[in-house]
Amino acid sequence: MEECIMGKYEENLELLRKAVRCEPVDRVPVVPCGNAYFARAQHVLLKDYITDFDKACDANLTELKRIGADGTQNVIFSPYLLGTQWLSKAALPGQELGDDDMWQIKEFENMQFEDYEKIKEMGWDAFQKQFIAEKCDNNWENLKPFFEANPRCYQKFYEAGIPCIADFLMITPFEYFCGGRSLEAFFMDDLMEEPELMHEIFDMVLEHNLKAYKQQIKDTHALGVWIGGWRTGPDLVSPKMFDEFVWPAFKAYYDLCIEMNVIPTFHLDSCWNLDLDKFKRLEDKTYILALDSKTDIRKAREVLGKDVCILGDVPCELMTFGTPEEVKEYVTKLLEDIGPWGCMIATGCDIPSDAKPENVLAMSEAAHDFLKTHPQK
Repeated sequence: MEECIMGKYEENLELLRKAVRCEPVDRVPVVPCGNAYFARAQHVLLKDYITDFDKACDANLTELKRIGADGTQNVIFSPYLLGTQWLSKAALPGQELGDDDMWQIKEFENMQFEDYEKIKEMGWDAFQKQFIAEKCDNNWENLKPFFEANPRCYQKFYEAGIPCIADFLMITPFEYFCGGRSLEAFFMDDLMEEPELMHEIFDMVLEHNLKAYKQQIKDTHALGVWIGGWRTGPDLVSPKMFDEFVWPAFKAYYDLCIEMNVIPTFHLDSCWNLDLDKFKRLEDKTYILALDSKTDIRKAREVLGKDVCILGDVPCELMTFGTPEEVKEYVTKLLEDIGPWGCMIATGCDIPSDAKPENVLAMSEAAHDFLKTHPQK
């Protein structure tokens, strides 16, 4: 029988899968996300980073290889994606903003309450396509260069041996409409005043998305996906509202991932301390919980136990204002407390655009050196 020889990509992929399964590994994996940081670290203007995807891919790879990353959370990025995910418009560098200014979502009531009736009449797919074309800067058209570049950029990452654990984002109905309707109108006028209507709309969107995401997984041969939790956290949403309007989508997307052998990563921005126990409803060793530094990561380990993979959570302010020694101390203490198995190291959410490159390197070195200085019995 011929011996199977794994390349760097396959070795790193197995490392990441072992971390998800909370098995012993030879090093703690480093799996960052940091689009604007990658651009600035490689001296690429943000306006070029979001239009020249080959240049963006090369910048991402150069920085990821510099720090010895074991994986990444995306290959290339377009802020036009944000408008499709939140039914919103985005201000972009080189357009409304300066050439190197950070892209940002415009928070306003882009969608009217009457549009829910249009969804019922047209169906979600037809409504979404029309709405994005007319009210979201025609983002699907603007995204064509991004999607055209994706395959060749993935090939470059494969050749570099760096797997991506989040090939696309599964969006909950909650996030769509909270963005499109704006925060106040969505909570007060929609969820509070018309819960039955919202259930009807949410069910329509979820049914469509499950079919669309299943096909997308097949078409892209996805390794993993993000399941986003931005405005669904307990800072804004009560436990009852979470179970009623958020969890059904979380669970349905998780079930689809398990069915399709795809790694689900719950990307949870803001403080989730009060809802951590909800994830005990899922099977251990099957998903990643990605936390920023607002959630108590040690509490997450305490609540969920040793058999859930946690990704995070080096604070952004430490990456920008700290020293390499402080970063290494933070990562080492974190792994002492919650690791080393079932851990992936990254910043909380994205690496900030103004992070110090020496601090990013220190984060990676501390994770990779941990088992050398803390051998496990």
